[in-house]
Formats: sequence, structure tokens, C-alpha cells
Amino acid sequence: MIIIRRPTVDDVNSIFRLTNKMAEKGLMLSRSKYKIITMLNGFLVAEDSETKQVIGCGAFSLLWTDMGEVMALAVDDAYQKKGVGKMLVNALLDEGRRLNVPEVITLTYQVEFFKKLGFALADKDKFPRKMWRECLECPKLEQCDEIALHIFLNNEKS
Repeated sequence: MIIIRRPTVDDVNSIFRLTNKMAEKGLMLSRSKYKIITMLNGFLVAEDSETKQVIGCGAFSLLWTDMGEVMALAVDDAYQKKGVGKMLVNALLDEGRRLNVPEVITLTYQVEFFKKLGFALADKDKFPRKMWRECLECPKLEQCDEIALHIFLNNEKS
């Protein structure tokens, strides 16, 4: 059985391994352990309850009062296509709902995965706070090839 839980500092190495393995494949941007530690409160991890192994992770980042972001979503190769990513995204969206955030974005290379979860394509220029906060640190700033998607968590704007 897979459980979704909040991470502890003991999970930092697993999150680092998962995210950077995906980055090596060109599926996401890499993150340093320092970055993961500073974001740890926003992460959730998926754990195989039998092996106690962290097999997936993802983070929710509050960009402003009107927007959050799902980021750093990674699932171990052996658990791909088994619903782990979907479980993580749904739990991260629940965090957005808990915070009463009306809109959540993601910048990703996994467009079809997020579309299946209800996200729609969006223009990156619509999200300047994302730029101010994290994109300025990115080595791909001037040639970003990630695709922006968003989802409304209430029905007012959808």
C-alpha cells in the first residue's frame, strides 16, 4: 500500500535522489539538497508501507494569496504508471484547497499527465510571481522550455 505523508529531515536524501534522477532524464530541473531542505515544509512524500521506502515526492509552493504551484513531482521508476504521481498531485491540490488558493500552476515537461488530472495549458507570462520567486535562479531562464499548466480549485473561474 502507498501512503502519502509529510516528510522529515530523514527523507531529504530520498527526495534529492528522486528529483535529480528525473532531472538527469531531462524530465525536470535539478534541485540541490539546500533547496530541498528550504522547501521541505511544502513537500509530501509517497511511501511504500511494506518496504518503508520513499518512492515519490512533490511540493506545493504558495506563490501569493491567489496562486500556488505544484512542483518537484518525481516518482521512482519502479512505481511509474501505478497512480503514485496522481496520488501526490491530488494531495498537493488538497493542500491548495486547505489554504483556500483559487488557482494552482505547474511548469512541466509532463503535459499529458497533468492534463489528465484536470490542468489546462496556460501562458507562462500570466504568472509573473513565479518568475520573481524561482525562475530567476534557473539556468534555463532565457530559454525556458517547460510548459505552463493551471487548474482552478473553485468553480468561479473555470
